[in-house]
Amino acid sequence: MRDYIFPPLFLPFFLLIVLFPFLLLMFFLATSQVFQVVFGLDRDQALTVFLLILIGSLVNIPLYEREGRTIVREYNFFGIIYHVKERSRITLAVNLGGCVFPAILAIKLLFELPLIPWAISFVISSAVIYLYARPVRGVGIAVPMLIPPVFSVIMSFLVLSSFGYPVTLLPKFAYSTGVLAALFGADILHLKDIERIGSGVVSIGGAGTFDGIFLTGVFSVVFSFLIV
Repeated sequence: MRDYIFPPLFLPFFLLIVLFPFLLLMFFLATSQVFQVVFGLDRDQALTVFLLILIGSLVNIPLYEREGRTIVREYNFFGIIYHVKERSRITLAVNLGGCVFPAILAIKLLFELPLIPWAISFVISSAVIYLYARPVRGVGIAVPMLIPPVFSVIMSFLVLSSFGYPVTLLPKFAYSTGVLAALFGADILHLKDIERIGSGVVSIGGAGTFDGIFLTGVFSVVFSFLIV
């Protein structure tokens, strides 16, 4: 039987042409559904928001520039080796689609949520995310992908239950908590470690649409559906 079960002859071509577009389509539809459920948008409005985030992921807004570490460069001039010290420059930026838009949506939800329970969930989630976040040279602030959304959903559920609020608030609660806790705990609290990331542009949310802040919001809602 195993002689009749084999991968496509051109597996990389199959993954590129068939599987990747299918997964992208599923993610696109799931994200649109998240925006419809959480923000009460219709399908066209949800697709518009998603496209704005997609386009905004190409835009990094510089905030400030500072000096980084001293780099020693080696130059070979006709067999004579010179060592020159250069001061690197670090530009801190914020990504429009990966950070600004999700944060605005999360803040908008605060007007519909009980603030004291939300603040408790936000503080604890931020602290946990901060502990797991690590500055990685040349990459940015890295956090295990599932830690922010899973913990945000758990904390949101426990806090809502403790205060006697209906569990139907969980998707909105988890989205707002997850996005802002990821932004605060992983990025803002680690700005002091920016030099350890390296020189060049360090963008909050700058991995684009699929950055941790954006994905935390989407996955928080998806995981909350499993409870609701």
